[in-house]
Amino acid sequence: MDSSKATTASRETRSAGLTGRAEDLRAAAEALRGGMHVAVLLVGEHGIGKSTLMEAVATELRDEVTAVRLHGSPALGSVPYGVLAPYIVELPVEEATSQLAVLRTFWSHLEARRRVTGQPLLLIVDDAHDLDEATASVLVELAAAGWAKLLVSAAVRPGLPTPLLELWFEGIAERHDLRPLTLEQTQDFLAERLGPQVLPSAAEMLWHASAGNPLLLTCLIDDARNDGTLKQHNGVWLLTRALNSHGERLTDVVRRQLLRLSADERTALNLVALSEPVSRKLIEAMVDEDTVAGLVEQELLRVTDAAEPELRLWHTTYGDTLRNLVSPARSLQLRQGLLRLMDREPASAEGLLRQVSWSLECGMEVGDRQLLRAAALASGLFEDELARRAAGQVKDPDLRMAGRAIVARTYYNTANHAAARDILEADFGRGGTVTSLLSGTLLWAAVLTALGHKPAEIVRRSEELLAAGERLAGERPAEAESIRAATAARVRSLRALARALAGEREDDGGAEPGESFPAAETGDGLPDNHLERAFELALEAEQLLVRGKTEDAYAAATRGIEAAGKADEEVSFLTEFLAVRAATPLVHGGNWSGAEGVLGGFSASYGASLIAFGGGVHTAAGIMLLYQGRAAEAKKTLRVGLEALRIADAQQLFALTAAMAFAAAAEVGAKSKAAGLLADYESARPPASRYLRTLAAMAVVYGKAKLEDHPDALGELRRLGESAGPDGAGLEFESLAWRLALGDKSVAARLRELAPDLDGRRPAAVCAYAAALGTGDAGELLAAAKGCEEAELWGFAAQAYDDAAAAYREAGDTLRERVATAQRQRCRDRASSGPGQEPDAQDGALALLTRRERDIVARAVRGLSDRQIAAELQVSVRTVEGHLYRSYAKLNIKGREDLRRLAADD
Repeated sequence: MDSSKATTASRETRSAGLTGRAEDLRAAAEALRGGMHVAVLLVGEHGIGKSTLMEAVATELRDEVTAVRLHGSPALGSVPYGVLAPYIVELPVEEATSQLAVLRTFWSHLEARRRVTGQPLLLIVDDAHDLDEATASVLVELAAAGWAKLLVSAAVRPGLPTPLLELWFEGIAERHDLRPLTLEQTQDFLAERLGPQVLPSAAEMLWHASAGNPLLLTCLIDDARNDGTLKQHNGVWLLTRALNSHGERLTDVVRRQLLRLSADERTALNLVALSEPVSRKLIEAMVDEDTVAGLVEQELLRVTDAAEPELRLWHTTYGDTLRNLVSPARSLQLRQGLLRLMDREPASAEGLLRQVSWSLECGMEVGDRQLLRAAALASGLFEDELARRAAGQVKDPDLRMAGRAIVARTYYNTANHAAARDILEADFGRGGTVTSLLSGTLLWAAVLTALGHKPAEIVRRSEELLAAGERLAGERPAEAESIRAATAARVRSLRALARALAGEREDDGGAEPGESFPAAETGDGLPDNHLERAFELALEAEQLLVRGKTEDAYAAATRGIEAAGKADEEVSFLTEFLAVRAATPLVHGGNWSGAEGVLGGFSASYGASLIAFGGGVHTAAGIMLLYQGRAAEAKKTLRVGLEALRIADAQQLFALTAAMAFAAAAEVGAKSKAAGLLADYESARPPASRYLRTLAAMAVVYGKAKLEDHPDALGELRRLGESAGPDGAGLEFESLAWRLALGDKSVAARLRELAPDLDGRRPAAVCAYAAALGTGDAGELLAAAKGCEEAELWGFAAQAYDDAAAAYREAGDTLRERVATAQRQRCRDRASSGPGQEPDAQDGALALLTRRERDIVARAVRGLSDRQIAAELQVSVRTVEGHLYRSYAKLNIKGREDLRRLAADD
């Protein structure tokens, strides 16, 4: 990096490093300006932003103090007064150990500088944990005497020297313990470095990887940008693959930290990096207890709370960097030394994965089954490169088929469905054992569905497994019965999976596969086969959703997730499919908090899989916003999700997301954006699920209608709503809701008829609005509007208030007309407000008044006289009278009696 780039990067780091530290900056500056404190102590881990904050404080005070900088040094940490050497060079040798002489000489230099500026002295001491005790004592003497103030930074470990710490104990120093950035602060940090459009899942992954440490976060961002992992597409920053944690910037930081460690400490740190999690006893046997304890004290290693304590790196981000810094020969030597002390394989899946990875890096032999197990674990953790490497080392022919299925899974992770299909098709129906025969068959069905194959075709082709099972049973007569049963169960699972992915039951024209081997059923009539049970429940959830039974749909989807949890890990790649089935009814039923909980749990649990499947999380969030009437925010969220889905779209949600984003863009009149989103929708493969396909088509028709580009929009929405037949109340409701949003009030009668068949807060509020439209009663319309508000359907609430205002106007009640109009505007403001923003308004009639008018009116309603109100608010009587007259005029009333009546009604 050239000097200009380095300077720019440094400036960006300093600026972004202050994110979330504004309060610390203000408090530190005020403490140094005041007379109560002689020092401010900034304490935190390496890279947390101590030096950045200290420089910001110094900049804040630059015109008020004479700044003198000192910097602790590990090399001088054991040398008395080592840091002060430039100031005491003229001191005679015989007085060099005298604190009084050193203090006098150092002070004379400081006083000379102070006289030049005429401002009080501020000693800025960085890395104070590396100061010797003698220097720290001199600094404390200066501060205690009032000759200078101190601004000090120090790492948590080993911490502040005792003399400086005593200033805090005595209450004359202010201490600030700097904490890691929160997720929200990390998002602000990224906005400063990259701009406002950062994919939320990318921000979350960077936050987890950096543990909120600004220095590590900066390194990760720079390295990810340099190697193409972090890219900007259509204005949105997103991660295209798992973070690379051994880039140039991060490696430099780690290398500089290693230089401060002893040889034994480096050995221990490398051992943990290569084998974590690893038994503490093993590492202590390789080095010694004091070395390990020292690394724990320095917060380079942490100890788990397990019955047999294990060691991990404090910052997991350091792992790849440390492993890259160890030469292959040294790595092999450490591996052999550790193996001699190990009496068993690692107990945890993560430990096994690290041990296998380490052996492969060293060129050591690993057993086939262990390789296969590690490959499966790696693919589940989205460590695709390791999964392919481990699977590629398997030698046994039958196990190699399972290995190829795992490689196909890594392609599925990145939505390279064609590559996954080529591998799985080549092995389908082959295998010398029942395990190898069935390996990858579930993924095969998911991949074919993603490529547009119909459920009937997948079911028909899956029956080839029965013939393969017969072949294998003939070759292994002793196992024939179990082989036939296993293949029949798998074909039933594939049938259920294909239908669940498509969300429909199709007549395949034939008998149930393997019907001579009927599956046992549970008490609820569902199959006892856990896989088949999970898929049947997922299909049931979608069909309940089509019928409008959102609460039952959620219950079925949740049971499906529980059933899948009892199955083997082969179903793990479908967990996100089941999670989508659980979140969808919550979204369409209007259970916003429930949906956010499901989506939040998915985000928190899936780590790197957010790259492959995080787009669906943003799609759901965007649809919620659109249903709430918050179109501008929905457009932004859905566009971000769309960019994530361009990278990976395992659930085929791209077309749905584009359609919903098009509707949102049309709603806010963003015609050019809408045109691009419509083109995205039209060029994409439609969703596999019939329900989602229909929803997407409805959204497109709505968007075209808003842009005045679909003359028969209402008719098309009606046809789409009726496409599911008499059992499609849920889909019909969606079409009617779109039509009502377009102003078609003729749908009110049909919504009233559907109401008993629907559940969920959103359908209930919309149907209540339809019922009020049927009566035309202003009071009922007002109540319906408030019901829509409670359901957070701001668009429908605004429509209902508008209808109520029209009814009051027709009845000649201008006061209530004004109230309803004000409420309509408040709902519109709420719909257009950003995240966390709330319009400053008051419910009811008093919404027409200013805040001061409401204060005065509230006291008048309580019975206070004008003079009493004036005394209570400390204003003049004339001011009170003026506000009351203006309030009467706004509310179209004559005096206090009308005011009390209106307040009671409100």
